[in-house]
Formats: sequence, structure tokens, C-alpha cells
Amino acid sequence: MTTLTAALAARIVERTMAVVARNVNVMDERGVILASGQPDRVHTRHEGALLAAEQDRTVVIDDVHELLLRGVQPGVNLPLHHRGAVVGVVGISGPPQEVEVLGDLIRVTAELMVEQAAALEVGRWRERRREDFLVAAAGGLLDEDATTEMAETLGWDLALPRRCTVLRPTGEAHVDLLALQRRVAGLLPEQAGAARVGAVGDQELAVWWPAGPSPVAALGALPGTAVVTGEEHSGGEGVHRAFVSAHESLRVTTLPGGGYDPQDLALLALLVGLRGDWRGAGVAAPWRRLVEQDRHGELQRTVRSWLAHDLDVARCAADLHVHRNTLRLRLSRVETITGLDVRRVPSLLQLYLGPLLDEGPVSS
Repeated sequence: MTTLTAALAARIVERTMAVVARNVNVMDERGVILASGQPDRVHTRHEGALLAAEQDRTVVIDDVHELLLRGVQPGVNLPLHHRGAVVGVVGISGPPQEVEVLGDLIRVTAELMVEQAAALEVGRWRERRREDFLVAAAGGLLDEDATTEMAETLGWDLALPRRCTVLRPTGEAHVDLLALQRRVAGLLPEQAGAARVGAVGDQELAVWWPAGPSPVAALGALPGTAVVTGEEHSGGEGVHRAFVSAHESLRVTTLPGGGYDPQDLALLALLVGLRGDWRGAGVAAPWRRLVEQDRHGELQRTVRSWLAHDLDVARCAADLHVHRNTLRLRLSRVETITGLDVRRVPSLLQLYLGPLLDEGPVSS
């Protein structure tokens, strides 16, 4: 990690010159001028600064030194320290007897700015590490040992049970995920490891949070965004499992015309992984035949109502606004097309899971 950069040196020059009204130079530990109030001196070597850095002492440049050292002007040069090491030199141009008294003030200011920049860079590094960790853990790319090691580095207590909430834009509405990530991050508790938010894909945001109200709930309704929370998990595999639980539940809720009850998401999320698999295709085959022959969708609506009302003829007929005999005729047609008995549990299960496992379009 580079502690003293050209950009930081330029900020030091700008801030200090506004106070002392003198030319200020900032050099690296090799004496190369990184920034100066005299732009033509940038990238040149300042031998007085090199001496100050190598010997870790203040070097005063007077008329005599100006003749002996290259790239210098009268003034004073002071080494800059960060964590006990010399990282550069700050110089103030002018008659030494006038500018020397300003030396410590300029050095303290510069060292504070170096410290702040280093702390900010560490914070950014940790944030990048946290983001990488979340993406890798969500994708199941880390084994339990690697997850534990990285979690410890980032201050995440894996023993604490967590849920995961996944957010994904839906439809045509434009959602600025980066802006949404900042909003969610601003709602998270400040305690170390209390909650984490990360972009786990180009169009997905995930938040892991401990037991209690979801921080995402504080955002209220998010137009154009699907928001689903999964089950609680802990331990080294918990980060991945919590994400999978939420992610698979999101797949269920975004199925075209799915209409599943949210209380069944745990079961459905377990099975949605069979979508596109030959085993899932076999289960969904009767439903697929029904969809292909049900041009107006009335038989599909009948099946959903039949299941939703627990095979109660009267309630189902009332829901569909049809006579009971009409309902029986429709159910008979369903049986003929699918080859299933609409009163047997295994057959009903196939009809129930059909839309879930059918290989039509689905968000992944």
C-alpha cells in the first residue's frame, strides 16, 4: 500500500500553502518532488529532501547549501513519518530564519493528512475484502476453513445466526443498485460484524443480518425491486446457506404466474433447484401438457383454486364463480390431459410443483 501518493502530496501542498502563503514542496523518500507550488519542479530530485529522508532529520537550506546541493532553494525540509517510518519529506521555501518556525506546523498537518489517507485506504481495502468474501461465500466458493478465516479477519462472528435478504430489480423499472446499496448500508447497525451488505451480482444485492427486524424493512416498499428474505443459518456454511435460502425463494416468487403462498417458500426453495434438471422435467411434464392444451388458462386457474381451497368443491366453485358441475367437468378434463388423479396426494403434488419445475422463463 503506497502511503504517500502524488494526489495526497498535491492536497498537502494546497492545504498548507493556503495557511502559510509560502511555496511548499512534498517529496517522496527518494527526494523526488511529488507536488509543489512551483509546478515546474515536480518530478525533479531535491537533494536536500533526500538528505532529510535518509538521515531522518530536519535539513535547513541556506545560501551555501543552495550552491552545494542540486534541485534546492533556500528553506527548510522536514521528514514525514507514518507508523515510525519515514515516508517522505515536506519543504517550505523562503529565508530559513523566517520559515523554520513554520516547519513543525507544516509537518504535523502533513502527517495528519497521511494518517487519515492511510486509514481511509485501509477502510477501502477492508470493504473490498468484505465484498469479495460475500460474493465468494454466497456462491459457495469457500470451504468452511476459508470462510472462518476470512470472517475472523473482517470481524464477523459466524456463531451468530443470520438471515439473508436478496434484492433484485424486476420488470422495466430502472433501479440504481449502487445507490440502493448505499441506502441499505446507511441503515445497518454500526457494531462490528452486526450486518453486511454486498452486491453479489450485476443485478442483485444481498444483506446478511442477525436475529431481529430486517434492516431492509426500514426502506419500505421499493418500486421495481423484488425483496425476499431466507431462513436463519449460522456457522462457516451459514453465510452460503442463508444466501441460497433467500436466493432460491426469490426464484420462486418471480416465477411467471407462480402464485405460491409465501409460507411454503422454504419447501419450494428446496425444490426449485430441480428446475431445468431431467428429474424436475419429469415431475413438470403433466403440467406442461396442461399448459399447452389450455389456451385460455381456465384449467390452470381451476387447478390453482382446487389446491388453494384444499379440494373443497363448494369453496372452489364459489372462488371460480362457476357451478359445481362445471367445476367437476373442468377437473375431469385436467385428469384426461395430465393423466393424474386430482384427489390423490402424489398427483396433487405434481400439479402443485408443475409451475415451479416447468422449464419456462425464470430469473436465475
